[in-house]
Amino acid sequence: MKLKFIHTSDLHLGKKFDINNFSLKERQKRRQEIWDSFEEIIRTAKIRETQYLFIAGDLTEGDYISYRELNKISQKFSSIPDTKIIITCGQSDPYNINNMYEYIEWPDNVYIIKNTEAVEKLNFPLDNLCIYSISWDNHERNDKSQPIYDLSVDESKINLLMLHSDIGSNERLPINIDMIKNKFDYCPLGGRHNFQIITDNIAYCGTPEPLSFEEEGDHGIIAGTLEKKKAEYTLLPIAKRKFITRQIELNLSYTFNKILDLIKFSGDTFSNTKDYVRIELTGEVNPDISMDEIEMEAKQFFYYIEFEHKYVFQTEGRNYEGNEFNIIETYKHQFDNSDDKLQQQAFKLGLEVLRKEKVVK
Repeated sequence: MKLKFIHTSDLHLGKKFDINNFSLKERQKRRQEIWDSFEEIIRTAKIRETQYLFIAGDLTEGDYISYRELNKISQKFSSIPDTKIIITCGQSDPYNINNMYEYIEWPDNVYIIKNTEAVEKLNFPLDNLCIYSISWDNHERNDKSQPIYDLSVDESKINLLMLHSDIGSNERLPINIDMIKNKFDYCPLGGRHNFQIITDNIAYCGTPEPLSFEEEGDHGIIAGTLEKKKAEYTLLPIAKRKFITRQIELNLSYTFNKILDLIKFSGDTFSNTKDYVRIELTGEVNPDISMDEIEMEAKQFFYYIEFEHKYVFQTEGRNYEGNEFNIIETYKHQFDNSDDKLQQQAFKLGLEVLRKEKVVK
């Protein structure tokens, strides 16, 4: 018998976005989009008649989620009574005295892993399924790997190990993959925000909605089927937006319009008007060109765009119409073609001020 499942994690419901360039309005909108994705997961579970929904940690942003919002989550879970919902507490929603999960009236189909010292076992005999998990108890670290290695399982059962873990870390529940890969039929992991298959039976689902420019690529949930010695699954993209980084190398010969066109046409129109785009500008720029004006004009062609300045200005070897008293020419020679980052920032700021001044004739 194949069991239908959905595997998700790291939703961070209630998250307070700290992306510097996000306006208050954009932060509020992004928070709502995370809630929308959560509701999409519930709808998908219902449509697919999913038997198990695995949430491998960080369902909420524990320090910010409100009692009202937790009740909203509980109500959504009650709308899929035929789906058993297993929740492990992670780094952002650790199970301790401050965790408000304890004060919510959860429906009967919700099972929260409350054990933070030893591995908890959930047995579902009708499905011949055993689920093992351990929750975090603080925001800082979890190094309780040994109880996981000490587990013995019933080989006649479908055995599943659900963890909020970073297998490459020393403090975020590090796991030796070789110690678990042959013991369990599937390991739904949380704690990494990008989708990643570790082995055929061990996977990170990533965040349903990406949260920063460090989380590029497709985002969604893992949907699949589970039986003894066999897990079949795929990533089901549900994210409303992506974070996309593009690189553009500039050249001294590029004009204002050339640079603007390179930015405008660096990707497809659909993603430009839908996603979060960061442009990394490298190379060398003619000081005659106002990059600030280019960036301001480029914004009208994007839903969201920000720039990372890795280019340098040419600061020697040019004359300004033969005028030895030209203020920009005089200013330019003070920097001696330096590519020092701080000097380049100072040069850029100075240029924008000087462009607003009248050149001495």
